[in-house]
Amino acid sequence: MHYSSKSTDIYQELTIIANQNNLSVPAAHNSLFKSSDITRDYINQLYINQLGNEIAVKRPADETCRYCEDFHLKHLKKIDKYADISLGKKLEDCFQEFIVKKLKPYGVDIECLRADSEKKNMPDFKIVRKGDQKILMYFEFKAIFRPFLTIEHKINKQYECYSNSLTLDLSNGKKLLTQRQFVEKDLGVDDVFYVYWYDLPCVKGIYWLSSKTVYEIMDIQAPYDRNYTPGDYNNSGEKIGSTNKLYLPLLKMADLGTFIRRIYNWYFNK
Repeated sequence: MHYSSKSTDIYQELTIIANQNNLSVPAAHNSLFKSSDITRDYINQLYINQLGNEIAVKRPADETCRYCEDFHLKHLKKIDKYADISLGKKLEDCFQEFIVKKLKPYGVDIECLRADSEKKNMPDFKIVRKGDQKILMYFEFKAIFRPFLTIEHKINKQYECYSNSLTLDLSNGKKLLTQRQFVEKDLGVDDVFYVYWYDLPCVKGIYWLSSKTVYEIMDIQAPYDRNYTPGDYNNSGEKIGSTNKLYLPLLKMADLGTFIRRIYNWYFNK
């Protein structure tokens, strides 16, 4: 399992772009898109020092934890599928811009383009080398800014709110299952990744898993169907929200610096 000591600094560059775009995130906690010295402490304690572990240490139960629990229980996010899609598009735009700008000074001339517009069930994005239009990788992109505070009680007693709140939808028209079949048959599991923009009051950054690891987890983890809310339905009463989910492990994920390094290496060697 790999991580980069520069990931927190690199993540701050992404948050600058996010803040410049004045993103309006519903029920946003007070340190969203803001890193500090305490962020590094949490990343060391809750991520780096545990990388590869099967069981996460208990959350610190410190002042940050108390704030996080109090805030998120008092400010429950109203699920609005259409608003979520709009915000998601803005976050994707930020990440696309960041990836291209970050690598450009190192002689990496790439495009980060939508791939899902080409064919249904494709991953969200592809990284393309401009010179010869070689596709270097594909990735699905998710954003999680609030923890599942009761995850150890409702899902698995070995899960912690910071370690397994990275969700993946299972009930959105069987998209994940169909996408998996397409990835395994046509794209190849070694070239497809699941990337998370993860910003809690404690752990912050970009974290990612190979599709091979995601599908292995998919085969063994019992999915959880969360409670339905009014925002899961459109005006016609049709259910549009995805409530059946997988909960992926932060401690099996690589970080932003390693993602940048992967693109850099594949740009010159693939």
